[in-house]
Amino acid sequence: MRPLNELQLDALGEIFNIGVGRAASSLSQIVNDEVLLTAPAVSLVHRDQATQILLGAELDQFSTVSQTFSGPFDAQAMLVFPESNALEIVRLMVGPHMSIEELSEFEQEAMCEIGNIILNACMSSLADIFHISFDSTLPLHRFGNTENLPILDGSDEQMVLLLQVDMVISQQRIQGHILFLLSVASMSSLLACLDRYLNEQGLA
Repeated sequence: MRPLNELQLDALGEIFNIGVGRAASSLSQIVNDEVLLTAPAVSLVHRDQATQILLGAELDQFSTVSQTFSGPFDAQAMLVFPESNALEIVRLMVGPHMSIEELSEFEQEAMCEIGNIILNACMSSLADIFHISFDSTLPLHRFGNTENLPILDGSDEQMVLLLQVDMVISQQRIQGHILFLLSVASMSSLLACLDRYLNEQGLA
């Protein structure tokens, strides 16, 4: 798989930025406070490289939400937060008066809702720009650590679109990652859609 050129990376960054903007608006309504999601930094790496990047971010315990999207190309989408940050997000969503034990009871439901909003917003932005559609599975929340991070189980040939996003809620900065695991065939199909879009815009 050839690396993405600067034009392709910029275009994907702009498309996903539309998605995270929509997600921020939806999340703001849920927490009744302004939620800022930074423009995502996009990179395309092999699966094992993505694993090393996440492990290098000094994340020990993870809270992940994943969904599988199928359409002109298929992707396993995953939202990854450090577990401590995930609990903080839940606290901001449900209010400051709950104990850690009470927050933990809401964590799975709240993280599924957050993941569903962010992942669907990103994939919807691709669908809108490329004039395509996807079917998706329900969000699945899991805890993990460096030994059982879900992407460790994928194929060596899978490519990963890795988006690093900072979320700011009530002055609290929370760093997370959005990953899209694609087979080589799906990555080629995505790039075909992207190149067609760039040609239509007169950019390539």
